[in-house]
Amino acid sequence: MFATCAAPARFPALPARASTPASARGSRAAAAARVGRSSRLRGVVARAADFDLDALMPDSIEGDLEGLQEEAGANFDDDGLPLDYGDVDAELAVLNASAGIVDRGAVKYRLIRLGGKEAVPALKAAGASSDAVEALLSLGPNEGAAVAFGEKTAMVHVQNGGLLVVAPDTVADKLVANANESAADLAEQCALLSLVGPDAPSLLARAGVGGVMDRPLGAHQTFGFEGRPVVASHGGAEMFDDFDKRTTTLACCNLVTDEGVAGLLWAAMTSLGAKPAGTASLEKWAETNR
Repeated sequence: MFATCAAPARFPALPARASTPASARGSRAAAAARVGRSSRLRGVVARAADFDLDALMPDSIEGDLEGLQEEAGANFDDDGLPLDYGDVDAELAVLNASAGIVDRGAVKYRLIRLGGKEAVPALKAAGASSDAVEALLSLGPNEGAAVAFGEKTAMVHVQNGGLLVVAPDTVADKLVANANESAADLAEQCALLSLVGPDAPSLLARAGVGGVMDRPLGAHQTFGFEGRPVVASHGGAEMFDDFDKRTTTLACCNLVTDEGVAGLLWAAMTSLGAKPAGTASLEKWAETNR
């Protein structure tokens, strides 16, 4: 269903990019301003070029994520994220026994792009140990790691143009403050969807992105969807304080995509069997898996 892309290179300096108004980047809007979603899922086109994080900037919305979530019965929190779909306990059971898909948003957990000469100092200034940074720098393409920042944990993925970091908001603030021009907050460009549960690996395999969750935390692949890149990464450690580094796997795959196709991606995953779940059940899942 999905086509994987070539493995990107790592750690070159980030190219300059001009800021773009949020309205042009496809940020989620109120119901009256939403763009209608496609009536069917369109084919996936493989990308021949290396994945570029700059490509995560949609020109238009091609799927109505919030509208799809409303149709599924979502109750939204103050930040506009699905808190639940009517039964938190039932959703928790899905996360523990099969596979659920959760919209993580960009408030409590954020996506940060790091690159250039200030990336490594920023990691250390935010609380990462020298040993953790050295271990990260030794990784090859399509790898990554759970990195401790004091009591918090972030997932750090080696990607083209630098590092892609999934971090709690407090860690993200420190990274952005210390990296200066070498950091970009992708909140307005990207969506973070998580597939959670023991059936997530087989669901990804049916989508043509198998193997990600069979590898250690931080491993990732890129696939083309609707002509745009999506990063599928073995993650989840960002939800844990004092993460136990002896744990090498978690039943969580983070999908990083631009907002322009987030709704279509959500629909594709639910059509493959993922059940909608809210952030309330995800928090309970994290508590029970500590």
